[in-house]
Amino acid sequence: MAHGTASQDLPVVRLESAPRGLVGATIALIVIGAAAFMAALFTDATRAWHAYLFNWLYVMSIAMGAVMVAVIVTITRGAWSRGLRRIALAFVAFLPVAWLLMIPLFFAADHIFPWLHEPVAGKEAWLNMPFLVTRNLVLLAFLFGLTLVFARTSLRPDLGLARDRAGRHAGLWSGLTRGWSGQEAEELAAYRRIAKLGPAIALAWAVGLSVVAWDFIMSLEPHWFSTLLGPYYFMAGLLGGFAATAIAAHYLTRSVGVTDVIETSQWHDLGKLTFGFTVFWGYLFFSQYIVIWYGLLPGEQTFVIHRFSPPFNGISKIVGLMVFVIPFFTLLGAMPKRRPELLTKFVMVTLVGLWLERYLLVYPSHYHGAESLPLGWQEIGTALLFIGLLLAAFTWFVTRFPLFQLWQPISEVELSGVQVEVAERATAGG
Repeated sequence: MAHGTASQDLPVVRLESAPRGLVGATIALIVIGAAAFMAALFTDATRAWHAYLFNWLYVMSIAMGAVMVAVIVTITRGAWSRGLRRIALAFVAFLPVAWLLMIPLFFAADHIFPWLHEPVAGKEAWLNMPFLVTRNLVLLAFLFGLTLVFARTSLRPDLGLARDRAGRHAGLWSGLTRGWSGQEAEELAAYRRIAKLGPAIALAWAVGLSVVAWDFIMSLEPHWFSTLLGPYYFMAGLLGGFAATAIAAHYLTRSVGVTDVIETSQWHDLGKLTFGFTVFWGYLFFSQYIVIWYGLLPGEQTFVIHRFSPPFNGISKIVGLMVFVIPFFTLLGAMPKRRPELLTKFVMVTLVGLWLERYLLVYPSHYHGAESLPLGWQEIGTALLFIGLLLAAFTWFVTRFPLFQLWQPISEVELSGVQVEVAERATAGG
């Protein structure tokens, strides 16, 4: 099988050291964001924790969405994505941080969950803090743990293949390749394990992030419920994952001087997927809205009314424009998808729109009927903190591991027209 020879079309490169500008920006974001959050705690602790909650929901779902991009294109044998999947996978470094950042929310429960002060009859079995804390800690630990195993499995054949390029990270690479059994055997083992891990991660992602949506969004209005909120939340994160992958790929390939690695056709494919999930986001939104509008049941209307009434009605319109209308029409043609400079500008609009959309999922539940829009330095400052932490984790990954996946699974090799020996295929279980 030895795909080492078949993989030489991709260079063995990584970001040898983080650019000073990126390091400076990351430190500045974390320091300014932490200062803003602490100031918000001293001035209005309740609003500070609301800002913390929606920014955690946003950044965690984007990072998980980017990892899902890598998982999806791998298990669907997307050979076109070899230049992109490792960059998408780099966001996995933030997921353990996201799990730790969830814990403070439980200590701030009095500021977040209204049902703690006004219990909802009939929902006590679900809406209680011991069960809420346990299910979220366990489900996300399981999900993030699976993604870390997937990342190690995907990295291991490349770390052995390019071990002479480890440099100052030789100790880390050595730990990740402990028990090395040879390139051919390692690639075969990775192929078999990924084939099992990918579907498991997809299922855990859907269940885990649905529970997050129910607990940290839907329970803020405990009398309202929606069976679509979970898919709406995690699929929007996947859309953000495609957008974040495009921006990261454009920046990294320019930083290491390998812009030709990702070809025009690959950018086009990434743009088409981003466009497709933009349409799907609109479909999920409309599917949820039309049922509520048609039914006209007070218990179902509350959530929508709070978001389409002052002071949040203006933000709702902006979200529709930034997440659906602008990306839909700008990415409708082929040219914007094929030019990374344009594609990254348009997906930045999507990412900002998704940030406002996460804001709308949380704030109207607490501030409906407010005289002015509660969107200021508290929310923006806290966002800087989370973005800074995401950049720090992402930078840690890309400065230690190869930016591109060098080895190819058997299934992708066969798609390229290379026949794999029957004995190897049989050993792989199929």
